[in-house]
Amino acid sequence: MRQFVSYILSASFLATLAVTQESCSQEWWDLASDFEEFFFRDETCSGVARAAIRLAFHDCFPGSCDGSMINADECWDREENAQMARICSILGEKADEYGVGTADIIQFAAGMSVLDFLFRSIADRIEPAIGLASCSGGPVTSFYSGRQDSFDATPLGMMPNATTDAITMIDLFSSRNFSKTELVALTGAHTIARQLDGTGMDNTAGEWDNSFYSDTSTNSAPRSVAADTFLAQAGETGEEWRTVGETQQSFMDAFVPAMEKLSLMGSDKDDLFDCSDVVQWYAGNSGGRRRGRKGAPEG
Repeated sequence: MRQFVSYILSASFLATLAVTQESCSQEWWDLASDFEEFFFRDETCSGVARAAIRLAFHDCFPGSCDGSMINADECWDREENAQMARICSILGEKADEYGVGTADIIQFAAGMSVLDFLFRSIADRIEPAIGLASCSGGPVTSFYSGRQDSFDATPLGMMPNATTDAITMIDLFSSRNFSKTELVALTGAHTIARQLDGTGMDNTAGEWDNSFYSDTSTNSAPRSVAADTFLAQAGETGEEWRTVGETQQSFMDAFVPAMEKLSLMGSDKDDLFDCSDVVQWYAGNSGGRRRGRKGAPEG
């Protein structure tokens, strides 16, 4: 059994968080520090970060978060994954460098990327509504390590695409035990997505906010994918679309548990190691510093 030790990267964080002797392996703390600038450059969120979020969905949705996107070369062998080839190469190399599982690092990278988007786009505008103890910039998702890696490719035809209609989308998600609300919430990740030519999918490109929902439903987005428009305007999901997207808080309240549920597909949480302290550290350390860059009080 691997030895799990506490590894604290920030003296200020040490003063605010009591870490148990058995929490999470040192590699994850080191990776958090490594990723801190990796997904956030020049006060903007990178294409690599967006790809990391998308990769987490593609690895899990066929049935299990098992790393097969990288381990079974799905990133390179399947046209639908072509835009994720770079992030797959990066994370595969990082998994080898740090000696961690591929399935785990995919989910870890997605969580770090979400936090980077949230810190940049939300902190100075709606921080009181979020109200996190460690960082006012946005929600902090949990992270668990210990997933089983697979080197077997998943069957073809398991993923929705840009033209999937609402009924088919509902059926796909229902077959994986996701509700319509969770489907709509996860679709909200498109708030930071871009088309191949760089066009955003809402009118606040690069910002993680709920405007994606109204922009899509009113056809005012620069360019939407058909599948999103179907969900926004279909009778079967229109109410969920309005409810989830009503406010920033309603979006976050729906997105966070749906994302956590997705990240645990194929695993029993009780069999995994809770590494949420790493994400808490990252949120407090990175978020506070980035708020300081905007002129907010530090310390």
